[in-house]
Amino acid sequence: MKNNKLFQYIVMGLFVFFIIVGAILFSTYRSNNTSSTNISITMWGTLPADDFGNFVSKYFSDAGLKYTVDYVEKSLATFDRDLVEALASGAGPDAVVIPEDMIVRLSNKIYPIPYTTFSELNFKQTYIQEGELFLNKKGILALPFSVDPLVMYWNRDIFNNASVTKPPATWAEISNLVPKMTKKDQSKNITASTVALGEFRNVVNAKEILSALLIQAGNPIIETSADGIFSSVLKDDFGLKTPPAALSLEFFTSFSNPVKKEYSWNRSLTSSLNAFVNGDLALYFGFASEFLNIKEKNPNLNFDVAVLPQISGAKIYNTFGNMLGFAIMKNSLDPAGTFTVLSNLTSAEAVPFWSNLFNISSARRDILGQVDKSAAKTVFNQSAIMSKGWLDPNGVETSIIFQEMVESYTTGRENLLEAIGTASDRLDGLLNK
Repeated sequence: MKNNKLFQYIVMGLFVFFIIVGAILFSTYRSNNTSSTNISITMWGTLPADDFGNFVSKYFSDAGLKYTVDYVEKSLATFDRDLVEALASGAGPDAVVIPEDMIVRLSNKIYPIPYTTFSELNFKQTYIQEGELFLNKKGILALPFSVDPLVMYWNRDIFNNASVTKPPATWAEISNLVPKMTKKDQSKNITASTVALGEFRNVVNAKEILSALLIQAGNPIIETSADGIFSSVLKDDFGLKTPPAALSLEFFTSFSNPVKKEYSWNRSLTSSLNAFVNGDLALYFGFASEFLNIKEKNPNLNFDVAVLPQISGAKIYNTFGNMLGFAIMKNSLDPAGTFTVLSNLTSAEAVPFWSNLFNISSARRDILGQVDKSAAKTVFNQSAIMSKGWLDPNGVETSIIFQEMVESYTTGRENLLEAIGTASDRLDGLLNK
């Protein structure tokens, strides 16, 4: 027993030692590191290894930087487990590429970049607002790299046939389009749809669409206390007569309710992506990164892209964005050197070397503010600026929670507020893990 305690004290002492050393290195860091400095780090992520390797080597070579990144591509399904096992054995990476839905799970394994090294003001002036999910009271958990915003794809032929000249800018406009664009046969079966909403199983990106509706309505889904405690606010009313989540869920599900005028979708139909690609769906809500995939699936599809619809009268425009950031791990023996490398990889100078490889937008304000000759990329950049996210504790499990919230209400197992309350309680249970 004494030996076990002695071992624990030694491990704890070493851990504290490395933190102190890292803090000293960070505190003495200066941004004038030169290309003559040789720094080598190991990095894990889910981005394709070939593409990421090409980006890093080409950028460092052209910039004359003598840095080396040993990048290891990992499966998203096993990323957490592989990382925990590697850290336990002392063989973990210096840095990781993480999406916003890993912040909660990995926050205690990340080395926060002190605000004395990179000020909070500088961070907010450099990156989009969604990037602030990477901030806590100790420092910066990750440097934002990219954002993949949720946008609206629309079928131009369907709009032309309905004599509608432009895509909808608000959700209310979409409701009004249903009678014009949704087609039914003699048995009242839907043969062509205006929009795919209301179901979960065959609506691609259903959780992200519902997240966007919640954020637009004023519900951040998860909040963090001053003490760093995460909690669900899904069922909160925020002082309003009707809770924002109730408005969002009621609107979302109305499109799969046969008695509603918005009825345009049901569970028997194919996936929303397939329906859009086949030309049987007027509007599809997908990510910017899906653009090329849609073109490849049907080169003859006459479609365009627009910003995600907003709530009527909204003064602040929001959409949902999948954000990636570069984080330093606590086990890194050279956190300052790792920070130097990551700072370069997220710099404005690095963006041209990867933007076409990954088909996603930069998370930097200075890059997003530039004029792009591509109409689609202009929309993607506009959407990236207004992107928001939430502190999702586990993407897979919260998707199940959202699905059961939707289906519990649409099947009548629970009323509107009960379904939201159950989902909120389950989110809290997940956070308490």
